[in-house]
Amino acid sequence: MEGTTYDFFVQWHLTERCNLKCRHCYQETSAGEMTYEETCRAMGEVACAVQSWVREYDMSISPSFHFSGGEPLMKRGLLTILECARTAGFSASLMSNGTLMTRDIALQLRRLGIGDVQVSLDGLEAVHDSIRGRGAFRQTLRGISHLLEAGIDTNVNVTISRVNLFQLDGLVRLGEDLGVSAVTFSRLVPCGRGKELGQQVLSPQELAGFFDTVRRLAAGSKVAVITRDPLAAVAHLDGEVPEGEFPVAGCAAGVFGVTIAADGAIMPCRRMDLTIGNVRNNDFRRVWAESPVLWSLRSRQEYHDGCDSCRYWTVCRGCRAVALAHARAAGKEDYLGPDPQCPFYQSAVGVVAAGL
Repeated sequence: MEGTTYDFFVQWHLTERCNLKCRHCYQETSAGEMTYEETCRAMGEVACAVQSWVREYDMSISPSFHFSGGEPLMKRGLLTILECARTAGFSASLMSNGTLMTRDIALQLRRLGIGDVQVSLDGLEAVHDSIRGRGAFRQTLRGISHLLEAGIDTNVNVTISRVNLFQLDGLVRLGEDLGVSAVTFSRLVPCGRGKELGQQVLSPQELAGFFDTVRRLAAGSKVAVITRDPLAAVAHLDGEVPEGEFPVAGCAAGVFGVTIAADGAIMPCRRMDLTIGNVRNNDFRRVWAESPVLWSLRSRQEYHDGCDSCRYWTVCRGCRAVALAHARAAGKEDYLGPDPQCPFYQSAVGVVAAGL
């Protein structure tokens, strides 16, 4: 669409090492890590791909790297990697548990022009520590204070489940007291160690109520209260639903970005461990353009059991990672079926409630 700027991101997991062992983590095993030279070379290749799209298709693209882990502060040479990202012309953000953040590191992140830092905060003290370990809550708050003192845009992200659903109001008030820019929410994906929390996943009815609460809190809060969940696009939709056969919003996996793992593996999403290539030995642009997995995620006709015929497909498609985790729990390898937490989808014969 002429005049439109398209967002494109790579969520880059620099390491799988972490100082915590969170109960809901999507990791089970650890992989090797690319060297500094390999990482910077891969960044350059991604940047060249984006530049070629701009040039060849006369597109306006806003590219970004979202650096994560594991815990990215445990990556040796992190600051030099962030410098490399800046020279590639991408905006950069960091996703951290906050416990290792120091005043000095925060100031260096500011110097390197890090756009924002997202810190995980999964409940008030007792709940957060029950998920991430004793003492983690206070260490995280200390890390947040260092970031804010350095003048870095800092937001907190909550992985929502039945474990912390009752603390939504308190978490938003805490965000206001801390002075963060936003409190954001993401759904628990029961994969990796998170499979042990499968019974804590919200039901479709609970999820619908959660979206209503987010809207209420957003209307009265001094900070932004956001969920970027694909289903929220439907719950909070105002106006006409865009028609068409190509996604314009919703689940980003393989549509608006991809994940690059610590060992260079390319995946649609880190919570969808479907390796479609590796930046160490595959051309990034070719993987993006030709991967059958990515094209299936972009193609309505590949979806089934409701998502394919849903009027909201262009703006939603559910969370593909949740769909995959649910299918695997049932012994199937299927990432194109319905999102089992969807409180609504409109099929050809009407609105159907998808049950767990």
